[in-house]
Amino acid sequence: MTIASSRTNGFLFADLRDYTRYVESHGDEAAAGLLTAYRTLVRTAVAEFGGAEIKTEGDSFYVVFPSASGAVQCGLAILRAAAEQTKAGGAPIRVGIGVHAGETFETLEGYVGSAVNVAARVCSQAKSGELLVTDTVRALTRTLLRVRFVDRRSRRLKGIEEPVVLYRVERLDEAKGAAFGRASRVPKFSGVGRTLRVATLLLGLLIGGAAAGYLLIAGQRPPTGPDMPSPTLEIGATFPTAAEASLVNSVPLPIRDSCRRTEELAQRLGNVASVRCDLDLTAEADTVWYDSFENDQQLILAFDDFRQRQRTTFGECSPTVSRAHGNWSSAGLGGALMCFQADGLTWLIWTYRADRILARAQRAGTAPDDWTNLYTWWNTIKLFQR
Repeated sequence: MTIASSRTNGFLFADLRDYTRYVESHGDEAAAGLLTAYRTLVRTAVAEFGGAEIKTEGDSFYVVFPSASGAVQCGLAILRAAAEQTKAGGAPIRVGIGVHAGETFETLEGYVGSAVNVAARVCSQAKSGELLVTDTVRALTRTLLRVRFVDRRSRRLKGIEEPVVLYRVERLDEAKGAAFGRASRVPKFSGVGRTLRVATLLLGLLIGGAAAGYLLIAGQRPPTGPDMPSPTLEIGATFPTAAEASLVNSVPLPIRDSCRRTEELAQRLGNVASVRCDLDLTAEADTVWYDSFENDQQLILAFDDFRQRQRTTFGECSPTVSRAHGNWSSAGLGGALMCFQADGLTWLIWTYRADRILARAQRAGTAPDDWTNLYTWWNTIKLFQR
């Protein structure tokens, strides 16, 4: 067997999810039509991005690309085409995709190397409608592609000795509609429009039981007269600015060293300072954001924006309740609290009313253990350790 020099490629594996169940419930003829439609859209995307189909077996594809970015773009194109077909009334194409990149040897029988095995295992972790990539792929493509990488934490993959960090890939235009897209930033108002918006908010709060609950969370009514101050974030300054240093000093000690400035515009909420803390893989939360606000009104509006977007009901988040909004208080601290699960993520949002700070903790996954672990983590980390 002649072995050529090794080279770096992007490897994509794609599988239909629940195909066997579809065959059983819809019959062989319908299943054959679904498989044909699936293969057609995959092969169209593979051709568009310069891939080579190495092996197709049943509902599984194994494709190689000359670059990691080509594999990622192809994966996103497959998911978009599948979603469009389903939306148009066609048979639902539920596909999970995994991408990895690395050096392999090209032999007469195909590509040989660990990168191929890792890509196949990554695909097995992907849910329906999900594209997962490794940290290697993220590092190679993060400055080339207009995508968002959502940390899905370290995983033990079958047959792979070391844990592999996985990321879910989303197009930026699709990520805008996620739980914390650009639309969820603190609204900016001017003139009569601002006063009308705040007045409408107060009127809504005075109507119904949810209104009473929210006023209890807020602690006081937002002022309606003076204009809201302009943002004071010093985006281009060296980290930390005085405001950022003050905010970081309010972060609990165990995670303080993991904090840096929030660079993503879509993730900044506070108009004074915003920091992002990426926790290590042993933590029960993946990422925590802390945002400080100049006045109570802006803090209230930021929390209320999330509440309205998620449509949570007034109640108490607890180890057994993962979707609600209410209050919390402990050791002289307190504020608003919200919990929910969306887009494959588990979230906790809470405020420190006296300090005008809003915090958000995210954990990948929506299983019962994901919520229990995140809530337990929050319950021990919520108190400031100044």
